[in-house]
Amino acid sequence: MKNIVIASILGFGLVGCAISPPVQSEPAKFEKIYEINGLAKDQIYDGVRQWFAIAYKSADAVIQYEDKSAGTIIGKGNMAFPCTGALNCMANQNVLLTFTTRVDSKDGKMRVTYDDLMKKSNPSYSNGIRLNGYEIPIAKNSYDAEMVQSKLNLLSDEMASKIQKQQKVNSDW
Repeated sequence: MKNIVIASILGFGLVGCAISPPVQSEPAKFEKIYEINGLAKDQIYDGVRQWFAIAYKSADAVIQYEDKSAGTIIGKGNMAFPCTGALNCMANQNVLLTFTTRVDSKDGKMRVTYDDLMKKSNPSYSNGIRLNGYEIPIAKNSYDAEMVQSKLNLLSDEMASKIQKQQKVNSDW
């Protein structure tokens, strides 16, 4: 009788867990605003367009939308998933970070926004075992979000720096 009561309690406990709704987490989104003094909206826009052309293998394949009069460029990109430490990097081998980048420009300013952040792995084989791929969103308050934000901040900083340097190169020839 004692075993039946314990089994019943465990069974009801497991059923309760199985039907509980999953906890929803807000997806991560990062935004950074840069002061780019001395440059007009069109100069910043052109600099962003040049940066996309240099930073990606094919800017035409990356850029999904652009409107020069609004100063907006939207592109979809990917890169190796950022990692820290040997264990984390081993667990994230062959994993990509996919994202949407939106850059808005106006006189003296540029706003860079990253969203639709996904951690993606393609199906693969390891020691004769087929591993299914996956695609999961990066949650706002997750450890992955911290690593991703750090890497995307570097990417954005590089973009802002190159835009300022490129305008000098364009005018000093």
